[in-house]
Amino acid sequence: MHKRTKVMLGAAMVSLFLVACGNSAESNNKSSVTLGLNTEVASLDSLKAQDPNSFDVQATMISGLYKMNAKDEVVPDVAKGMPKKSKNNTVYTINLRHNAKWSNGASVTADDFVYAWKRGAEPATKSNYAYILQTVLKNGEKIATGKMDADKLGVKATSKYQLQVTLEKPTPYFTSLLTFNPYFPQNRKFVTKQGKKYATSPSTMIYNGPFKLKTYSQGATSVTLTKNKKYVGSTKTKLKTLNFKVIKSTSTGLNEFTAKKLDMIFLSGNLVKNNKDKSSFKTIPNSMVTYLKFNLKNETYQNKNFRKAVSNAINTKQLANQILADGSSTLTGFIPPKFVKNSATGKDFRSEGGDLSQPDKAKVSKFWKAAQKELGKKNITIQLLIDDEDWQKTTGEYIQSQLEKNLPGVKVSLRSLPQQQELALVAGGKFQMVLAQWGPDYQDPNTYLANFTSGHPVGFDNKTYDAYMNAANG
Repeated sequence: MHKRTKVMLGAAMVSLFLVACGNSAESNNKSSVTLGLNTEVASLDSLKAQDPNSFDVQATMISGLYKMNAKDEVVPDVAKGMPKKSKNNTVYTINLRHNAKWSNGASVTADDFVYAWKRGAEPATKSNYAYILQTVLKNGEKIATGKMDADKLGVKATSKYQLQVTLEKPTPYFTSLLTFNPYFPQNRKFVTKQGKKYATSPSTMIYNGPFKLKTYSQGATSVTLTKNKKYVGSTKTKLKTLNFKVIKSTSTGLNEFTAKKLDMIFLSGNLVKNNKDKSSFKTIPNSMVTYLKFNLKNETYQNKNFRKAVSNAINTKQLANQILADGSSTLTGFIPPKFVKNSATGKDFRSEGGDLSQPDKAKVSKFWKAAQKELGKKNITIQLLIDDEDWQKTTGEYIQSQLEKNLPGVKVSLRSLPQQQELALVAGGKFQMVLAQWGPDYQDPNTYLANFTSGHPVGFDNKTYDAYMNAANG
C-alpha cells in the first residue's frame, strides 16, 4: 500500500491551432480536408486505444448509442431516443434505430453493443479501458478478477433493436459514458473472423459512421478516410475525403500550413505568441492535465519524501507561462477548474476541493535530505520517459534542469519514444517516471480519479482510496 504524491505540472486549458480561412464559397465547395496530428494513431480498435488522436479518428468512422453536440449535451446517435431508467436508476432500456447499417450492409443491432462491451470487459482482451466497463456494469468487478465469465456482464439484447443495461449501482454520468469509444458497437461475426488483424487496415474494419478507411496501417504517418455511402445518421457529411497527417514538429506543421498543404495544425510555445493575431488562429478550452507519474513498484519512487522533493522542486508557474507559453495554467489539484460543478451548491469542484498541491521551494531541501537518509544514498539517477512531441521534449528538458538544480545528487536522463511505444511501456509498468497527460472521457471527476484505484500498473494500491472512490460512485 502506498500513499500518493503526484506532480501537477499544468492544465492546458486551451487547444491552440491554425485553421484554413477562405471565402465562404471556396470553403463550402471543398471536398477534401487535411488535418495535422501531433502523434501517430495508435489503434483503431475502440477497445484498445487510449490516446486522443485514435479516439478522434475512430469517432469519424464509428457511431455509438449517443454523441455529444456542440453544447456538450448528450444526444441520440444510433439510439432512437434517450434511455428509459428504472426507479432505482440501475436498469437502462435503450431502443435503437432500425435503419443504422454497417458498411458491409449488415444492420447495427443491440447484439453489436452487447458483444463489444463483453469483449471489452473480458481481461483476456487487455483493453486499456476495461475498467470503464468493469466498474460500472453489473458483475464487472467479478469479471475483472476472474471470478465470473464476461458473458455475465450486465447487458443484454431484449430484442434485435433493444438493449437492456444493468449497472452495479446508480451512476449519474452513465449516459455521458455511452458517448465514449469503449462503449461503441462491434460486429461479432466480422471481428471474430478478423481475429488479431481486426482494425489494423481498411480491409479488416467495417464502419457505421460517416467515414470509412481508405489508407491506414499501425504506426503510419498518414490516414485517409472517404465518405461512407452506407452511413445513415444525423451527421451531415459534406467532405468526400478526410486526411490526417502526422507532423510532430510544430514548426514543420506551420510551414506546411502556410504552403496550403494542411488545413489545420496545432501550435505550441513561441509559435502561439507569433501567430495569435492571425485570423486563422483559433482557441478551444479543454481540461487536459499534465503530470508526472511515478512507478511505485520501484523502491526509490515508493519513498514519500523523494516524491515530495520532486513535487516541490519544479517551478510550475515558470513552466506554464515561460516554457510552454501556450495558454497552459498551473494546477493545485488533479481535477482542473471549470470542469464540473457541485450540483447541490453550484460551486466549482476545484474551488470546493481546495489547493492540494502548490510547489514550495523552501521545503525541497528538507524532503530531499530525508529521502536520501531513508534510501541510504546521496546520488539518484532518474529516467524520465516522454513521447517525441515538441512540447514533451521542451517540458522534459525543463524538468530535467529543475530537478538536477534543486536536488543535488540527482541526475535525470530523458528517454523519448513515439507515443505508441511510450504508452505500451507505461501500460506494462516498464518505466520509472513518465510525463503523462489525461483528458476527461465523461462529465464527472471520476474520469480522472479512477486512474488511481487498485490494479493499475503504477503500483498504487490503497484500500482507503478504493473505499472513498467506491462510496463516491453512486
